[in-house]
Amino acid sequence: MFLLDYFELTNPLISIITGLSFFVIFNYLVSQVNRLVRLPNGPWGYPIVGYLPFIKDDIYLVFDRLAKKYGPVFSLKLGKHDTVVICDWEHLKVAFADEALLARPHENFYAGLIDESSFIEMSGDPWREHRRLSIQILRDVGFGKSTMETLITREIDQFLPTIEGEKIDFTKKITPSVSNIISCFLFGQNFEYSDPYKIELDEQMEKLGQVFEFTGIQAFLPWLTRILSYFKVANLEQIKRAINDSDNLVQEKIDERMKSYSPSTEIVDYIDGYLQEKEKRKAKGDHIFNFKILKRNVTEFFGAGSETVATTLSWTMNYLVHFPEYQEKIRSEISEIIGYDRKPNYTDRNQMPFTMAFLYETQRIGSVIASNLLRRASRDTKIGQYTIPKDTLVIFNLWSIHREEKLWPDPERFDPNRFLTDNGTKAFKPPYLVPFSSGKRNCLGEGLANVELFLYIVSILQRYRIKSEKIDHNLCSQSVLGVARRPKYLPKLTFKRLQH
Repeated sequence: MFLLDYFELTNPLISIITGLSFFVIFNYLVSQVNRLVRLPNGPWGYPIVGYLPFIKDDIYLVFDRLAKKYGPVFSLKLGKHDTVVICDWEHLKVAFADEALLARPHENFYAGLIDESSFIEMSGDPWREHRRLSIQILRDVGFGKSTMETLITREIDQFLPTIEGEKIDFTKKITPSVSNIISCFLFGQNFEYSDPYKIELDEQMEKLGQVFEFTGIQAFLPWLTRILSYFKVANLEQIKRAINDSDNLVQEKIDERMKSYSPSTEIVDYIDGYLQEKEKRKAKGDHIFNFKILKRNVTEFFGAGSETVATTLSWTMNYLVHFPEYQEKIRSEISEIIGYDRKPNYTDRNQMPFTMAFLYETQRIGSVIASNLLRRASRDTKIGQYTIPKDTLVIFNLWSIHREEKLWPDPERFDPNRFLTDNGTKAFKPPYLVPFSSGKRNCLGEGLANVELFLYIVSILQRYRIKSEKIDHNLCSQSVLGVARRPKYLPKLTFKRLQH
């Protein structure tokens, strides 16, 4: 017996159901035809969910394969969103400079899970004002100044003894160290590795980094996200819990600061600067800056300032143990330029071309941020011959750019020499190496990250020789995708102290 046998369907009801079904199908077909007319060529999908059911692999790999079939700029339906994906440098460099592509989606990154947005998720004037303020505050507390390098060096001194020995889980060791640096700018505080608060904050960020993707279901089907989260389906409840727990920990620091804050307080960190600007604006009747945004900004800054650098350093370790000859090349530059008695400084990079070339190649082949954070067209625009209608989502597939064969011959081969010029005496960073994105929405922390990467690697190799008992070259490039693209198999490492 069929389920419909329990219901008495009258002719008018059948007509209504048939009419509604026809309307849904007709509307879908019209929207698909309209998409084909206005948007770049691309694959079809199903009603409501679009192409999402066909994504069986990491999304940046799917985009790369589709680009080979439909061209470097293609479109597809992802949930309710028309989406354009850009997979080559010729069009990406134009897109980076296009003011119409600076907006974010109307929903935040955690649509269906939380409602508050950080300035990273904002568009238009609110984004510009928050970005301007964030840059100003961070500079006031030492970002981009000599004090920043001193802070990093001090943290590295604390970190190095923790990795000496055998069977070291490098990722577990490096994460609390790197996050300590961004903590100084956000909280005005450097934590002991045993601090319970810091351990909990790092753990929650680690959980979020493992399970959350910026191009996950919440980005394209927020209504379904709410339903699945309510019924605790998939990993959405884990994501929501990690976000809330991280936010609550950040709120503790904001609450602590509020107890002693006054407008005349000297600005020592991001929280101080934001509170001061909030009070100034409030006196003028401007409420664009508020506590909810402050909490989300600090959480996002902490995560971004920890995840990308720690992950890039993990990739660096991966390639150093797989190619020990590169350790020796970097160490020869250390011996010649720095020696073993003084600590490295960032200006040393100008005389260490191979070291810089190694870091550039790690950023290229690692592609820690494989796809750019989602953009939205704020108005109709064109990229080359391709039309991008207003409110279309736009994704820059940085993975494809970093493996574009006409830019990078033999792109799957790890080869730092591709960045060397003048017979290996200079390192050249081409404009199409874009690990931090580019343009007006590039990563605010790019300068900090570059200093960290150089000083950590040089400081480690100045003191230790790195080895691993288990090296499988077939596993070297394999990855897992969360917030960032991480090494899937980073073996336990031995850091043996050098004798001089």
